[in-house]
Amino acid sequence: MSAFSHGDARLLPLEGKRIGNTNTARIPEEYLQLLLPYANVHCWQNGQVYVLSQHMLLGAYSLWIHDVVADGAQDILPYVPHPLYTLHYMFESGLDVRTPDAEPFHLEEDTCNLFYLEPGVSRLPLEEDLKALSVLINILPEHISALTKDFPDLHKRLQQHRLGNQVINKQPFTVTTVNRMLISRILTCRYLRDDAAVFLERCCADLFRIFCRQYNVAMVVPPAENDNYNKVFEYMRTYPHARCDLRYFSRMFHIPEHEMEAGFLSYFAISIHDCSHMLKMMTAFDLIIQHGQSFGDIAVRIGMDTERMIQAIEAYYNIKVAAQRN
Repeated sequence: MSAFSHGDARLLPLEGKRIGNTNTARIPEEYLQLLLPYANVHCWQNGQVYVLSQHMLLGAYSLWIHDVVADGAQDILPYVPHPLYTLHYMFESGLDVRTPDAEPFHLEEDTCNLFYLEPGVSRLPLEEDLKALSVLINILPEHISALTKDFPDLHKRLQQHRLGNQVINKQPFTVTTVNRMLISRILTCRYLRDDAAVFLERCCADLFRIFCRQYNVAMVVPPAENDNYNKVFEYMRTYPHARCDLRYFSRMFHIPEHEMEAGFLSYFAISIHDCSHMLKMMTAFDLIIQHGQSFGDIAVRIGMDTERMIQAIEAYYNIKVAAQRN
């Protein structure tokens, strides 16, 4: 099932153009449910390691998703063809990566890091009975300045970075409930063509902006309060029509009203109002693509009037709503 010549069989590209897809008839049945319709898909086996690799080009971003299973101990070789920044999310296992001319780095489970990587091959030792999911949002250096201009601490850090492979945030950031929701939406996206491109690009943009805020915002919420903020988020997710009412949330979830905005921002690295708007936009986009309801009915589902909803969707996803209906 190898996609490479025998000498390159352990290479795991993290960026670049790959020609063609693995025929679905050659992909093990247990992987078929993971396939994203919009993605370029490559599935290969080397020794006792199985890899399902999917990638998509999405505006200034490229999205790479690697599902890795190791039935025996073995190394694989992540490969970077040109300089890039990569926002990396690690799930299901932790891994130790060894990059050229840099100290070994431990990728902790349920964390994210921003890396700067130069061209070359790294080494990733895999233990027996390992299963890992790696999600990477890649950004070329020529785009990074524009994407970080609103976040002065990170922008300054990137302007000053030295050459060589390096991790930008020395301490990994924990994957929050909001991060996890966005990544879940990526991993389960069944949209086709332009619909998928629009939706997934916005998910990548939201995840990257959340990371930028994490770099800039001090995480000061006491641990005992974290569950309450998760409950606020889940409420807004369950009831996208509901107004973002801080006084109501304060009473319902026992958070002092004067702490609500700052606490939510510190914990999730997105403001409570922006988060509410994001959830409304995602709900509306889903319903528009399904073609099953009128614009008026969809607007009611997210607590907006029709004209305002259409304007908001077009601004949020940079689309014309009428075109998405065709």
